[in-house]
Amino acid sequence: MERFDRYLIALVLAHFIATLVHATAHFALQIVPDGIDLLFIVGVIWIGPLVALVILRFNPPLAAGLLAVLMGAAFVYGLVSHFLVAGPDNVAFVGSQSWTVLFVGTAFLLGVLEVSCLLLAIIGFWAAARTPSEPAARAG
Repeated sequence: MERFDRYLIALVLAHFIATLVHATAHFALQIVPDGIDLLFIVGVIWIGPLVALVILRFNPPLAAGLLAVLMGAAFVYGLVSHFLVAGPDNVAFVGSQSWTVLFVGTAFLLGVLEVSCLLLAIIGFWAAARTPSEPAARAG
């Protein structure tokens, strides 16, 4: 396993753990997503990156491309819902409770992890795409 793989795996697992902690804060604050939001969160933010890690073993360029799309979508979703659009999910509108600090902190942490994973995935995909006649080049 190469260093690039280890970094991607570490970022995706840290992201997954942060989403679980953030979800705990959501439920404690009684901010429960439903409908299309819940489908997006479960499919794109939780399951998708874990599936990409499985693909990483067999097809690194595909996994990197998939991770770039998923993390980019997760970042935009989190930015809009947590920071831009007024609503119960916005960090500025969450009441002052014991779970508020965890909610706000993990919202910020998720953004940092998503951008980090997005950038690393783009680098990995770009490195593989630059050498089409050779075996997939791997960053790191």
